[in-house]
Amino acid sequence: MATIWSGTLVWANITDVETRTDLQSWILVGAVSLATGLALQRYDLYSEPTAPRTDEIAGLTRSGVFGSAMMAVTAAFTDFQLGAAEIIIGTVLSITALLLGRGVHRALKDQIRTDSKARVVIVGVGAEAHEVAELIQDHPESSLELVGVIGDLTIAGQHGLGSAWLGPVERTAELMRAHSAAAAVVTPTGFRSEQFGQITRNLFANGYDVYLSTGITRTHAGSYGIRSVAHEPLVVLTRHQAPGWTHRIKRVMDVVGALVALVLAAPVFVLTALAIKLEDRGPVFFMQTRAGLDAEMFGMIKFRSMVIDAEAQKAKLQEENERSGPLFKLSRDPRITRVGRFIRDLSIDELPQLINVLKGDMSLVGPRPALPEEEAAFDGELRARFNIRPGISGLWQVEARSNASFAAYHRLDLHYLENWSLGLDIRILMATVAQVIESVFLLPLKFLTKGRGVDTIADADYGVVLDLREPNLEPENLVRTAPTTVGSTAQTTHPH
Repeated sequence: MATIWSGTLVWANITDVETRTDLQSWILVGAVSLATGLALQRYDLYSEPTAPRTDEIAGLTRSGVFGSAMMAVTAAFTDFQLGAAEIIIGTVLSITALLLGRGVHRALKDQIRTDSKARVVIVGVGAEAHEVAELIQDHPESSLELVGVIGDLTIAGQHGLGSAWLGPVERTAELMRAHSAAAAVVTPTGFRSEQFGQITRNLFANGYDVYLSTGITRTHAGSYGIRSVAHEPLVVLTRHQAPGWTHRIKRVMDVVGALVALVLAAPVFVLTALAIKLEDRGPVFFMQTRAGLDAEMFGMIKFRSMVIDAEAQKAKLQEENERSGPLFKLSRDPRITRVGRFIRDLSIDELPQLINVLKGDMSLVGPRPALPEEEAAFDGELRARFNIRPGISGLWQVEARSNASFAAYHRLDLHYLENWSLGLDIRILMATVAQVIESVFLLPLKFLTKGRGVDTIADADYGVVLDLREPNLEPENLVRTAPTTVGSTAQTTHPH
C-alpha cells in the first residue's frame, strides 16, 4: 500500500516539488497508509480469508476509499497541495493492489491446503442445529470444521444428529477441551432465555468464542444488520427491491462491457483458436444447449476444451462424478485436452459467451446457465433462477465454484436472486477479474504441484461430515460414545 502511494505522490512527480515538497508527500503517504491499515483492521481483513469473497471486496474497496479520504483531509488541514489526478490514480491503484493481494492470499490458501480450519461445536440439537450443521458441511471454504453437537441425545436423534452427539450441555466446556474445539455455535432457539445466558457465560468464562445462530436460513429478498437497543442486539431485516431502472442499466452494462471485452480479448481469441486447431484439427468452438431466461433453450458458445466426442463419453464417467445433485464435474476429467486444461485454468474457454451476451441470451453476471438435465431436476424454488438471464459469472462461481455440494449451488443462486443489485453485480465482476489475474499468477505453482497430491480446493476430498438428509435414527439405536471427529468412518455410510 505504501509502495503504491509512494509511487503516486513522490516518484511520479505529478505535483511539482515546488508546490509540494518530498517531506510533505511522505507525510501524506504515511497518512493514507495508516488510515487504510486501520480500515482493513476494522473489516477484519488481516485475518485468514473466510468471509464471502464479495463481502471482502466491499470491505477492501471501502478501506481504499477511506484511506484516500483521510489523506485528502490531512492535506486540507496541513495546506499541502494535492491534485485530483493523484487522488484518483492512487485510489484506483491501491484498491486494485488490495484486491489482488487478498485474492492471491485466498488462492494460495486453496492451492496449498493446510489444516487451519477452526474446529467448532454446535450447542443445540434441534432443527436450527441441523441447519447450521448442514451449512458448515456444504461450505468447506468457510474454514470451519464441525466437531459435533452438544445437547439432549434423544432430540439429536430426532433431527438426524445422533451420530454427531458429543454429550449434554452441562459438559460443554469439558467436551470442547477434549475435542480441541476453538469456538461454539450456539442456537438460541433451542434453549430458554436463562439457560441460553448461562451457556454463553460459561463459554466466556472458559475462554471460548461464541457464534450465535439467528435461525434465519436466508434473508428472503432482504438485507440484514445488527442494531443495538439499550445494548441488546437485534437483527434487523430490511426488505430489498431493486428499482426497475436498475435492470435497464444492467443491460446497458452487459452490452458495453461485452463489446469492450471482445475488443480487448481479440488477440486472445486468435491465439486460442490457433492452439485448438493445431492440437487435434477439430472445431474451435463448442456450442452446448443451455436453459436461459424463462427456461428457454439457447446455444451457449465456448472454446472447445475437450476431445471431439466428449459428450458421448460423459455417460461412462457418471460414476466418477464429484458433484452432488444434478451437477456433473470431474476435477481431473480425462476428456480435457492439453490446450483445454490451460484455457480452463485461465477461464479463456468462457470468452465466446460474450457473443451470447450481445445476442441477449446471457448477462455478464447471473446464475450459471443450466444444462437441460439440470433444469429438469430443479425444484420449484430454484426455478426462480429462470426469471433472469444466466451469466458468464455469478455469485456461485466466485464464492464456491469448486464446492461439490449442490446445496451450496442452490443456496448461493437463490441469495443472488433475492438480493440482486447493481452493486452486487459490480462486486462479482471485480471478483471475477481478480480470479482470472490470480490464475495467471498461480499458474506456475499449479504446474509445479501437479501430480503431488491435492493441488486445489476443487480436487479436495472433504468427505461427508454427516448424512443430514437420511431419515432420522431412533434414539435407542444411536451410538452413545463421543466420536473424535464428526467425520469418523462410523458416520459416513452414505454419499451426500
